[in-house]
This record gives sequence, C-alpha cells and structure tokens, in this order.
Amino acid sequence: MPEIRTASASDIAACTTLLGLLFSQEKEFAPDSEAQSRGLAMIIENPGMGRIFVCEIDGEIQAMVLLLFTVSTFLGKKVALLEDMIVAPAWRTRGIGSLLVEHAIGFARKEGFGRITLLTDSDNEHAQQFYRSKGFSRSEMVVFRKVLAGETSIKSGETDTWMCRECGWLYDPKEGDSENNIKKGTSFERLFSDWCCPVCFASKSDFDLFS
Repeated sequence: MPEIRTASASDIAACTTLLGLLFSQEKEFAPDSEAQSRGLAMIIENPGMGRIFVCEIDGEIQAMVLLLFTVSTFLGKKVALLEDMIVAPAWRTRGIGSLLVEHAIGFARKEGFGRITLLTDSDNEHAQQFYRSKGFSRSEMVVFRKVLAGETSIKSGETDTWMCRECGWLYDPKEGDSENNIKKGTSFERLFSDWCCPVCFASKSDFDLFS
C-alpha cells in the first residue's frame, strides 16, 4: 500500500537517487549527487523553505515531489513552486504520480497557499497533459534564468559530437543512436550511464569530445 509522507533526513539517499534519474532525462540539467543531497538537506532542515513529499512502498521510496515556498505580492498570500516530480520507472502508470501531486495540492490548500506554479520541458507533452488533468493551466509568461557563480549542473554542449577511443565511432546528437533506441536530439550528457558504443560496445567513459 503506497504511503505518502513528508521526507526526513533518512530519506535523502533515496531521494538523491530519484533526482539523478530525473535530471538525466531533462534537457537543461545534469545529475550531481553531492549538490542534490545538499539541496534536499537544506529543505528538510528548514521547513520554512518547503516540503519534500515521498511515496513509500514496501519500505522503499519510489517517488517524490517538492513544494518550495515564497510569497505573491499580487495575491498577498503564500505561494508554492512544485518541482522535482519523479516516479521510479517500475511504478509508473500506477497512479503514484497522481497521489503525490494531489497530496501536495491538498497540503498547499490546507496551509492557505494561493497558487502553485510548476515548470516542464517545453516538448514534454505527456507531463503537460498530466498537470492539466490536475487542474493546472498553461501560463503566457516566459521563463528567464541567470546562472550565478558556482552553478555547475546546467548542461552545455547539447550539440557536441563525441568519439569512441576504441573504434572511432562518432556520437552525433543530431543523429542519435538507433541501435540503442536513442532518439535524435539527445545530447551525450543525457545518455544513461550504462550506455555503450553500438559498434564496439565500449562504455560511455571511453568517449572523448570530438572537435
């Protein structure tokens, strides 16, 4: 039976693993377990910053979502940013994501929050459809970001080509890797850690940036 609860310090390792999975799938971010653990600890140790909700099944954390708190001067109320929604692959399409988001919405409503905002990848139609089904609507506002010193996990080189040292095969993001079902437009950084060269089966670590 799934149990939705607020995360504690003992859940940081499991949540860090889930975030690694999430950020390996997103376009703009790359996993950094040390940074993710540090960020999770900040939220857990400072509940005024937000809440981390987890779904525990048979003693294991299988999903999570965050609510980060701020204030809207327009509404004159507390508002929240919903982030880092992720369900372990084995538990997807079983309603776990719905349970988590509905729990987060219920928490925000009970605590008097006036609005919940979230971001998705612009081409993630599945996620957008999911959030619409939960009552979210698309905003006409555009997201801008300024990267400050010390922020190192923003992905760069989305179009860089990489070469296998063992056989010379080139991984070109524009072409992807049909042998391993990697779609066109997938950067080298977004490939799973166990991905290998389709020609000689060399590991990802055996590739160098090609110039």
